[in-house]
Amino acid sequence: MSVKKIRAFYVMFIVALFVGIMIPFMFILKGRKSSWLRGLTSKAIMLFSGIKVRRTGEIDKSANMFIINHQSMIDIMAMEVASEDVDLAWVAKLELFQMKYYGLSLSLSDMIDLKREDKQGIIKLLKDVKDRVSKGRTVAIFPEGTRNTENKFLPFKQGASMVANKHKLKVQPVVLVNSAKRFDTKNILASGGYVDVLFLPSFEATKERDWLGESREAMLKVFLEKVEE
Repeated sequence: MSVKKIRAFYVMFIVALFVGIMIPFMFILKGRKSSWLRGLTSKAIMLFSGIKVRRTGEIDKSANMFIINHQSMIDIMAMEVASEDVDLAWVAKLELFQMKYYGLSLSLSDMIDLKREDKQGIIKLLKDVKDRVSKGRTVAIFPEGTRNTENKFLPFKQGASMVANKHKLKVQPVVLVNSAKRFDTKNILASGGYVDVLFLPSFEATKERDWLGESREAMLKVFLEKVEE
């Protein structure tokens, strides 16, 4: 077994350990903001995994939505660390909420579950996003819809555009670089080093232009300039 594979199993253990430690405290904090607890847990996971987060660009704290490329399980931890002063409301597929262990941490954090490829799911998403934004939270969504370890982006699904346009949200694109190099959840490989989190300029969502497609092109350009070969 290679060193990178052994390290990957170690990272999985670290994630499970600290999420397990976090859950009882989330029960205590239920009904109150737990963003600081998620941030603390994420920092611990990154520290013990030998992964460092390097942030570039300014966070627009008036943004209602972050659109982010998705490479690895540690993307969420990297974002929680990079945006520690922001209370994120993650959009995740319903199947993750149904997991007895990880799903509990999502439910207790009042994250947003999405039943994909379902019209009722989109209606619920619109309602849930409006609710979280009204509570001062920033919605974090992966428009690709799934993890992608290749040095390219999958097509961005239109759900993010529909929601942002409907509620007239302020959107900030965020590019994660090299998280798949740090922890490749597809091939079960891991290595220490940096994950770069780059915050691009924000904008007001409007259906008058294809801002989702434009953002994908801009994000991919930045990604390709910084990704490790």
